[in-house]
Amino acid sequence: MNSTNADFDSVWKQAIERYWTDFVELFLCERWDGLGAPESQDQELHRCSRDGKLGLFRVDKLLRTLGSDGLPCLWHIEIQVARQRGFAERMYVCQYRLYDHFHLPVRSIAILGDPSPTWRHDHFDLTAGKTHTKFEFEVVKLRDFEGRIAELLLSDNVFAWLVSAHLCTLHTRREPMDRFNVKASLLTGLNTCDWSQEKFLNVYDLIDRMMSLPEALQVELEKQQNLLAGRHQMAWVMLIEQRAEQRGLERGMAQGLEQGIAKGMEKGMEKGMEKGMEKGMEKGMEKGLEKGLEKGLEKGLEKGLEKGRDEGRTAAMRNMLESQLALRFGPLDESTRLRIAEGALPELEKWTLAVIEAKGINEIFGSLT
Repeated sequence: MNSTNADFDSVWKQAIERYWTDFVELFLCERWDGLGAPESQDQELHRCSRDGKLGLFRVDKLLRTLGSDGLPCLWHIEIQVARQRGFAERMYVCQYRLYDHFHLPVRSIAILGDPSPTWRHDHFDLTAGKTHTKFEFEVVKLRDFEGRIAELLLSDNVFAWLVSAHLCTLHTRREPMDRFNVKASLLTGLNTCDWSQEKFLNVYDLIDRMMSLPEALQVELEKQQNLLAGRHQMAWVMLIEQRAEQRGLERGMAQGLEQGIAKGMEKGMEKGMEKGMEKGMEKGMEKGLEKGLEKGLEKGLEKGLEKGRDEGRTAAMRNMLESQLALRFGPLDESTRLRIAEGALPELEKWTLAVIEAKGINEIFGSLT
């Protein structure tokens, strides 16, 4: 089959606009809490994009926001999915033209999504005599995330999933059937994210458009997804997580009460003995029980919630793995289901990633006897 083109540019631009906080947290390791969403300046670009002497230039995303000093600045974000001669120079030209037009500081960021592991331009130098200009800009190389795919697929960050989809798309650019299998796995896996239905559908659409398939394979994928990841499937996964969290709460409350009562009785007895048998016991028991119950409940609830969430995530991963295996290899036998049911979270993560390239179930689990 012929190679399949991918829609990278429009997907990345829309994702940056919709999920700015996730973009900043994953790629720049910064937090955006309490700050308003940046204001798009894309409509202003045509006013500064023409120059009779220097010709046209293109900017992928231009945003106006506040800098760390509280003063306004611009963010120029370029998405580059192929090696390009003179790319660093183009970043420099964009930077000084934008400054000339807006008279604001410009933060320049390049997202390099090309297949090459070594192409990484992050500066541009000009020298004439003793005059030296050095322009440096921030670079995010998507290939750097290749060793972190398992970690990304356990994240609720939108761009963690987009990076995974982008890298898988690069690796399957000449293999439509492989892309079909990987895309089905990623779309099914989105059900494990703790998102609203609207956000789930938005991210589903972004990955669906990025990982474009030949028409026949796309039709087949949509049929499978309608069966496996429809409303019933989403409701089922959410129900598992809710029940697991509820079980964690119940266990936490029971443990908290038990610990609180024990601690309260111990402290109450100790203080009561010091102040006199009758009155000391009464007041000490009351105060000790109150503080002990409060601390015990707090600790027990915290541990119970954490355990409940872990159980919910493990159950969702088991469900996703079964769905992926059924998609690729047909109905599962009892030994395979038992192996999945007994698998811990690290094993489930490893098996889920192995489905993408495995030719048969035995390659994923080894011999099932």
